[in-house]
Amino acid sequence: MTSKFQSSLAAGLNPADVVERTFDLEAIRTELADLAAVHREQGDTLRRLPPALAEAFLRHDVYRMLLPSDLGGAAVDPLDYLQLVADIARVDGSTAWSLAIGIGSALYVGYLPPEHGRAMVAERACGIAGAYAPFGRGDVADGGYRVSGRWGWASGIDQARWVVFGFSVPADEATEGGPAEVRQALAPRDAFRILDTWHVSGMRGTGSTEYEVENLFVPAETSFRVFVSQPCHPAPFFRLPGAFFAAAVASVTIGIALGTVDGLKRLASGKRGFPGRPALRDQAFAQYAVAKAQALAESASAYLRHAMGDIWHNILIDEAVTLDQRTRARRAAVHAAEAAAGAVDLCCRAAGGHALFQSQPFERALRDVRAAMAQIVLQPNAMEDAGRAAFGLDPVSPAF
Repeated sequence: MTSKFQSSLAAGLNPADVVERTFDLEAIRTELADLAAVHREQGDTLRRLPPALAEAFLRHDVYRMLLPSDLGGAAVDPLDYLQLVADIARVDGSTAWSLAIGIGSALYVGYLPPEHGRAMVAERACGIAGAYAPFGRGDVADGGYRVSGRWGWASGIDQARWVVFGFSVPADEATEGGPAEVRQALAPRDAFRILDTWHVSGMRGTGSTEYEVENLFVPAETSFRVFVSQPCHPAPFFRLPGAFFAAAVASVTIGIALGTVDGLKRLASGKRGFPGRPALRDQAFAQYAVAKAQALAESASAYLRHAMGDIWHNILIDEAVTLDQRTRARRAAVHAAEAAAGAVDLCCRAAGGHALFQSQPFERALRDVRAAMAQIVLQPNAMEDAGRAAFGLDPVSPAF
């Protein structure tokens, strides 16, 4: 296993400059869950993360949670991070989504030259938002690229300091007649025009709006190919494959499902039946629904954690992550989202008319879990890619 001391040496640092840090995950979990319960309606109204939660993210230094110690982080175990995300999603999906993206996006920093990455995360307010999909165009320029484009799904961009963006370099410029090259880069949020387009049904409080830029210069040494090229920093965290991102957003759906189960239990504990009919907790379908929904969510969670645990184990012992491991994690993430949606549907049906009221958790859960499934890594094509791998075919996604 690569230790924090070894990582700092490999990065060319003086070990005396490395500060060991710890994060009180239980304190973070408790405060964020409490704040999410109070401010989730405000998030829906603002269509972004409420200020109280944005401030708490900074106070707890969450954006550097997964980073190695030489970059100011605490090298929190990625599996603990996934559990934290799921726990917050039991209270509010939008808060958990913002947390998942805000923390997990620190992975991009490892693809930059160490001196650049270190400067970017020198302060707590170092959140990253944006899309690594190649919606932009990069024209080759002296020393780099000139990038223009418009991107979407920038969850948390209102509180981010940096923006990630993907772009393609035309074939005739990139490889002299070969295929177009896809790259990513990071730039200050202030370099982009933020667009007010996030008017949606679900995940309203994530602020996942669009952004655009024209003729932005990107130095060649600060562009990269995430999940495809080798990271510049040797820390284990940066060697996680693209399946890690899928696991993060899938963990949100698992938490939403478990929160809906909690809501059905609360409803059943106090809901009387109509005259001549049994109370909700005595109805056979409600009993089936609560048990089946919990089984769906818990089994999906166990499958996802097992798949990601295998990947993390290989990384820690400095072994390559295999195609079989990536395939298992990809299908586990899509399965988690689909199982979570099924669990939410069951709980909504069992709740009956109560599922319509905003005072209950059901309608929000239904909106949010369906919105989460729209993320490309949780859509059927991701499972299809896992099927291609099972048949011995190459996955379509280069970041598989």
